[in-house]
Amino acid sequence: MHRRGLRGMYISKKAFRRHFDPCLYPDETYLLCELWWNGNETSWKHWVRNDVNHAEEYFLQEIFEPRSYGFCNITWYLSWSPCWSCCNKIRDFLRRHPNVSIDIHVARLYYSDYTRNQRGLRELEGLQRVTIQVMEEEDYHYCWETFLETDVYYDFLPENFGPAIRRYRLMLENILEDHRL
Repeated sequence: MHRRGLRGMYISKKAFRRHFDPCLYPDETYLLCELWWNGNETSWKHWVRNDVNHAEEYFLQEIFEPRSYGFCNITWYLSWSPCWSCCNKIRDFLRRHPNVSIDIHVARLYYSDYTRNQRGLRELEGLQRVTIQVMEEEDYHYCWETFLETDVYYDFLPENFGPAIRRYRLMLENILEDHRL
């Protein structure tokens, strides 16, 4: 299996702070993921960033290993929301894997004024096995504790993200509300 772009379970605190701070606009997309099979209490954790492909596409094509048994719940924490093309790839992936659901948490919206990206998010959110939401303060703390090494001190205050979180949450709600009308 091609493993270019594959990363270990932990990302650096500096990378997390830079790429998930909703007040910054880095060029790369980071995807932190947890998978639970059959309601198991132990999850599989990993992360990728976009190297050659978009992070979502890379995860779906190169990281996810389907199992013919049981249900899989995937949780993604993305530094940017999926673009329209990745939304289509996620939809196609879910059609091929009816035993998978995906919960998507995003730090910021990717070109939220582009009609194609808005439509992609609405169509994706309209699927029964998908949820899309903006990362909240507790999500940042969870990721900090779950995906980052704990042996290095680095100041992290997601409380300062409040205005950006509220702005992105409202933007996403407005995009998705157009689908529900």
